[in-house]
Amino acid sequence: MKKLLLSGAMVLLSTLCFSQNYYFSHRKESIKYTDSYGQTQYKLIADETSNYKFYFEVSSDGRATQLFTVYDNGQEAYWAAEIKKSGYKEIGGTIFKQSLYYNTNSKQNIYVFVSQDYKKIIVMDNDGLAEYY
Repeated sequence: MKKLLLSGAMVLLSTLCFSQNYYFSHRKESIKYTDSYGQTQYKLIADETSNYKFYFEVSSDGRATQLFTVYDNGQEAYWAAEIKKSGYKEIGGTIFKQSLYYNTNSKQNIYVFVSQDYKKIIVMDNDGLAEYY
């Protein structure tokens, strides 16, 4: 009987969706380029203040796919689904978890870097455009 109850509880818990919200008020946008000396550079092209929310969740489709939705002032900007985890990367002295996601708005793959404490998030597309939260 205990095994049956435990099995039932596990099935019920596996169908629930985990979610977590993270709020940011500052967003910087930059482009990545190579200068005439062959060095990779970044140039700030936008610096905005708004109410940004990242809503992270895990799908309940049995695959446990990591998803996130970005809201700007309460309006959904886009959502993305994780394709694969890519390890860790140090950027500016901070360790970030790196993952490849599919952006449903731009219909392209993006890299998402999330600091261990979720206080910094970087979203970078294949064209070298990066958003820093």
